[in-house]
Order: sequence, then structure tokens, then C-alpha cells
Amino acid sequence: MTVEVIGRSCAAPGARSPEALFEMMRAGICAVTHIPSDRWDRARFWHPEMGVSGKYYTDAAGVLEDIHAFDPGLFGISRREATFMDPQQRLLLELTWRALEDANLPVASLQDERVAVYVGASSLDHANLSVEDPAAPGPYFMTGNTLSIVSNRISHVFGLKGPSLTVDTACSSSLVALDHAVRAINSGLVDTAIVGGVNMLVHPLPFVGFAQARMLSPDGLCKA
Repeated sequence: MTVEVIGRSCAAPGARSPEALFEMMRAGICAVTHIPSDRWDRARFWHPEMGVSGKYYTDAAGVLEDIHAFDPGLFGISRREATFMDPQQRLLLELTWRALEDANLPVASLQDERVAVYVGASSLDHANLSVEDPAAPGPYFMTGNTLSIVSNRISHVFGLKGPSLTVDTACSSSLVALDHAVRAINSGLVDTAIVGGVNMLVHPLPFVGFAQARMLSPDGLCKA
């Protein structure tokens, strides 16, 4: 059996659509910049030398702009709940909406089908950021900041009845999520699958940890 991709969407550094991403790549444009100052205090964590405890030697990264822009009413979510949601959850809801529009699939048409959701995700940055303030967690903190809900939120909001799971296999998470979807469709377990991957950098802890392991490229560019 073959699996057909009928709708797509994306939000990447420098590109907010698959078409824009393709054009950027074709033009050879590098979208690696630096972590913006509104994410955290760079002076507190940056040091030019490798191996300094509690510091990173680079904050070069591919970053999305305006990660907190979100229309909760569109998805039937209150503003209060939205404030506790990991930006990764909010972004995935928007991208799912766009992908369904691209596929010309009305949301109502999916609710009588077996539609699965498989999402690759590893980052708990927003949860780490929130627990720094003991008074921050509210009634929606847990559902807003666990990896399982990254995929489950899509199924719940769009009324989907198929399998819904978040895949965390580190760097291969999105590819493994796609493999799950293909296998589920080919086996007849589901009719359709929504597949995605997400990663946002909103906390300095991963930067410090990877820097201490000498795993970050100083200029942010991949080197085999």
C-alpha cells in the first residue's frame, strides 16, 4: 500500500510555510541567528570559553519569532488555560489547522473517521521555565506542560478518535512519528494520520547542558 500526503504546513526559522521554506533552501539562505534577548538573560549564561560551569559558549540557533502569538478562541480554549500551555502545543494546533485547510478537509468530516495523531517532541523547556516560580503552576499547568498532551491536545480539540501519542526518540522523533503513521495506515488501524514534530528553545538549561558536553557548534552550523 502507498501513503499519500494530502496537506502540509510548517513554521521554521525564516519561513512560515512549506513554500517559503523550499524557496529559502533553494536560495541557500541560512536562518541560523542567536537566541533573542526576550527569551532569557544572555549575560547570565554566556561565556566565551568552553567548560565554564553553568555557562554556554554559544547561543547560535534557528529560532521562531513571536512564539507567544495565539488565538485561543479559535480552538475553544480560554485565555486563562492558554497562558499555561507550552508554546509547542499552541503552535501545533495552528499548524494542524493550516494543514487541514491545505488538504481541503473540514474538521467535521474527520470526526467519523479513525484519525491518528503522531507527534515527535522532546523539549520540556516551558515546564522547566514555569517551575522556577513556585506560584506559577495553576489548574492547567500539568496538561499544558507534559509531552503526552502535545499530541493529545490535537486529538481533543479536533475531536479525533484514533491513536494519539507523542514520540520521543531524541533527534529522530519526527521521523519515528512518521514511521508510526505509515505503519498504522498500511495495517488498516487508521484511515488518516496527522503527523508532526516540534521543538522550541525557551529555557537556557539545554544550552548549558549541551555546551558542557561540547556538543554545540560555536557558529550554530552542522558539521558531520
